[in-house]
Amino acid sequence: MHSFLEHHIVVTVIGILLHVTFPAIVFVISANFTFKDINRELKNPWLLRKTFLVACVIIPLVTAGVVKILDVPLLIGGIMLISAVAPGDPFDLVEAKGKKGSISAAVTIMPFLVLMMPLTVPIWLWVFSQWFPLHLSVSPGRLFVEVAPLTIAPLLAGIILHELLPSFTKILQRILEWFFRISVIILILVFIIPSIEAMAKFNFISYAAIFIVITISLFVGYYAGGSNRKDRISLSVTSGLGNLAVILLVAHVCYPKVHVLFTVFAYVIVRWVVFMLWYLLLRLRLLRRGESL
Repeated sequence: MHSFLEHHIVVTVIGILLHVTFPAIVFVISANFTFKDINRELKNPWLLRKTFLVACVIIPLVTAGVVKILDVPLLIGGIMLISAVAPGDPFDLVEAKGKKGSISAAVTIMPFLVLMMPLTVPIWLWVFSQWFPLHLSVSPGRLFVEVAPLTIAPLLAGIILHELLPSFTKILQRILEWFFRISVIILILVFIIPSIEAMAKFNFISYAAIFIVITISLFVGYYAGGSNRKDRISLSVTSGLGNLAVILLVAHVCYPKVHVLFTVFAYVIVRWVVFMLWYLLLRLRLLRRGESL
């Protein structure tokens, strides 16, 4: 680990940023919506059913199959497996907005998946521990306590404040949006070099496995999203993302002596590159057809 990251003050500041930055952007985005918007999304009876089937059943099975068939190194494979069973990341909203998806669908899907985590994640971790030489487990209570404040809490706060104090909420949104931008720049500057160094240790099989899993996840989510392209993009993004907090929590609980932080961020970078590749190809395809997102 880089020496400056061993200083307790630096570690404390980085820890605070990691726990505050992404809830801040969840608040910023969700504060543009009301409970009526969510209720409108819930009137689609297949939305949550398809989300559960894709994100909580198909993607974990696909990931396990790829990790097994390609014989992915256990560290990378373990990160991929945990990521696959932990959808419901704060970045669901960020990616849905950035990729021109339905933000209202993302605002509806994310808390649903977080509420499902205490039920689905421990089961999948137990299953994976039978299939692979891994010892993955986490208590449902600890999982929810770790994830809910980063996702559901800021989402509900944004919606409620938007309805009760709209003028104040707009000011708070501007402040938090700038906070998010500055914090992300700081985190990138801190983690980019160690993460790139970790990426250099990935072998070809690891890169191939990540590409295959993320690609399948994006395509399954996209084509399960129905006829509306915005809904397709939102479900696609949700299917491809895994909750960073859950990955770090499970890794720390199960392997406390193994430092996985930079490896996890390296995985996130590779995942983002795959996201951007398919997003740009989608835009190019639409451009050739005279359409736009």
